Amino acid sequence: MKVEPPARPSSEVYYGDPDYADAEALETELRRVGEICHQCRRCLPLCPSFPKLFELIDATDREIEGVTMAGFDTVNELCYHCKLCYNHCPYTAPHDWDVDFPKLMRRHQGARAKRDGIPLRQKLTTRTDLIGKLGALVPSLMNFANRNRLSRIAMEKTLGIHRDWVQPSFTSKTVRRWFAQRKARSEATNGYVAFFTTCSVDYSDPETGRAAVEVLEHSGVRVELVYRRCCGMPFTDVGDLDAARRNAELNVAELLPRVEAGATIVVPGPSCSLMLKTEYPRLLRTESARRVAGATRDLMEYLFDLARAKKMNRDFTKPLGKVAYHAPCHLRAQNIGFRARDLLRLAGADVSVVDACSGVDGTWGMQARFHDESMRVAAKMLKRLEDAEPDVIATDCPLAALRIQEGLGRKAHHPVVLLHRAYGMGGG
Repeated sequence: MKVEPPARPSSEVYYGDPDYADAEALETELRRVGEICHQCRRCLPLCPSFPKLFELIDATDREIEGVTMAGFDTVNELCYHCKLCYNHCPYTAPHDWDVDFPKLMRRHQGARAKRDGIPLRQKLTTRTDLIGKLGALVPSLMNFANRNRLSRIAMEKTLGIHRDWVQPSFTSKTVRRWFAQRKARSEATNGYVAFFTTCSVDYSDPETGRAAVEVLEHSGVRVELVYRRCCGMPFTDVGDLDAARRNAELNVAELLPRVEAGATIVVPGPSCSLMLKTEYPRLLRTESARRVAGATRDLMEYLFDLARAKKMNRDFTKPLGKVAYHAPCHLRAQNIGFRARDLLRLAGADVSVVDACSGVDGTWGMQARFHDESMRVAAKMLKRLEDAEPDVIATDCPLAALRIQEGLGRKAHHPVVLLHRAYGMGGG
């Protein structure tokens, strides 16, 4: 096989560039990358996109040239942006072929959104702050609707969210409200953190937010809560890159002064920390975005660095038992190691790692039309978690936690909640 290096490498084509939305340039790159993937096929078992691509190629004597753009659209629909193929691929930069399949799929999705528009029901699922604020205003009503079978059937027919997908719970006492009502804390001297809670933690998982704040403070870290809007990741799931860029600009403007004051931006959700670290510089291409990205750490990454520097309090008093830890795809994509596993072991837990995909990654796995395919992807993860026979299940990803609850009927906790318990500060 001979594949020439691209005239303009994938890694140099950004949102807003003329080539990014150009249909001809996009098709050329889809066929170039598709030919490389066809000859390699190393990513075949990773997700539904690759089997579909190879099926389309094998169905015609012309191979990649015989695949229509409608066929490429189908491949793109099946990509849920787990990003596992990037680290799996032997042809990423600095290789001359410069393959970045996840970035190409995001570009293709944005082009489809501009070409075909974004359905209203998909747009509604991306308004996480609006949904969260409504949930905080009338949590009992929202939680009833999310659990009532009739309303879930109606939700499936109108919004396209599968009736069996476990919806998050809502509470009137968000992390921000809890933080504002706390007694004043003394100035800590062991670091300064700007805690970007994320929409899922703030509105639906306050236990994780409270645990994170108290665990950080227990080691003398000063914590400032900085969250007003979603990181923008849900917008990228439907190709609404303009909305993602607006959120990125506003968040960077709010976070940069904290960075300049010496803060580390700490994020409890791996999809959101990945968004700040990698997508903000791509979307904005500004020095401010690069500075914010460089100062961003995933929560367990930050705590591990604290422990490695011998600045983390290690007075763990409560045993955690056997923990099955699910390592999310977007955390593995950050190449920072299994820091939650390391910290839980430091706290005395017997930890087994499950590094298999939950098949959700944004809104894809909750959609009725992809639900069965999504469950097939998640089957390996669910079986390995069940086979581990753990006392407790942990995952950093809120969507993976909902998939675990759907598939196993068990609650999965953020690792920081387990550290909180090990300190004797949380419930059993």
